[in-house]
Amino acid sequence: MHPCLLLAIATLPVQDSPALPADSGIVSAILISVDGLRSDAILALPADELPSFTRLRGGTSTLNARCDPDYSITLPNHTSMITGRPVLGPDGHHWIQNDEAPEDATLHKNRGQYVASAFDVVHDRGWHTALLTGKPKFALYDHSYDVEDGAPDTTGPDDGRDKLDDYVYTTKTEEIGDGVLRELGDGSRHCFLFVHFAVTDLTAHVTGWDITPGSKYMKAVQKVDAELGKILAAIDAQPALRGRTAIVLTADHGGGAPFKSHDQHGMWVDYIIPFLVWTGAGPRADLYELNTATRKDPSLANPPTDAAGLPPIRNGEGGNVALQLLGLPAIAGSTLDGKQDLRLH
Repeated sequence: MHPCLLLAIATLPVQDSPALPADSGIVSAILISVDGLRSDAILALPADELPSFTRLRGGTSTLNARCDPDYSITLPNHTSMITGRPVLGPDGHHWIQNDEAPEDATLHKNRGQYVASAFDVVHDRGWHTALLTGKPKFALYDHSYDVEDGAPDTTGPDDGRDKLDDYVYTTKTEEIGDGVLRELGDGSRHCFLFVHFAVTDLTAHVTGWDITPGSKYMKAVQKVDAELGKILAAIDAQPALRGRTAIVLTADHGGGAPFKSHDQHGMWVDYIIPFLVWTGAGPRADLYELNTATRKDPSLANPPTDAAGLPPIRNGEGGNVALQLLGLPAIAGSTLDGKQDLRLH
């Protein structure tokens, strides 16, 4: 799909939802990363063939968000999502490797100082945290925030140093969806879930980032859509979850440059990604239109982190947006939505 067509179609209307009250009462936030999800993949099929993505777009969203300007690969971008930091620069998290790390490796040892995360903010207030992933290399985060390497809890009662209550790795996409339902439970506890769907990326590395209807990549996108539908249905069915659960969905990168990869970080197919915020309320709004004073639609560019002027919306804002929805402060040391000034309604 031509990039200009992508940007034009991204503004098509989606059915509105009821207005979000000033005090939304959100107690559960789910930060979802769909690995390797290009924005134009969401537009490649009719709405009724991607009903869950369509519903999530009915909140506050943009299909013109960006991954990190220097790295369009998995671990660096997911580290940005949970820490609220770019990869490089004085405030960056500096994790650039993309393979499974040794068990004794942590984000903190690599950075030379503790790198706080969304898990710290939530856990240290006595709330529940979990990470569900489809790739084994996400064990890096479990190791970084375990009982030995997590920071002491200095906020209120001591909830310990292990910032991740549950860590789940599975190769089965449907088990990720089932795991989200299990973690949400009956809605009686406050929680933050970081959820990673790998099937889209794993499929595309074999068959290519082909957004043609019926391609294996698009079937993988539909598989994720089905799991999102399972999650949405569970939220709808539970009074304690309905209207009290927020979903922030983005991607670590796009893909297709080259066709079966995504390592050309200067190519638009690799860096244009969605950023969707859904609470079950509305009306539908465009994130850039809501944030003209703090963010700027980059058109087809991916400006560097230190570029003059207003920044684009980046996937690394996801952690702080989720915390904002929960009424919690930003991640210590974060700069991506570190002021929590991204307007959501």
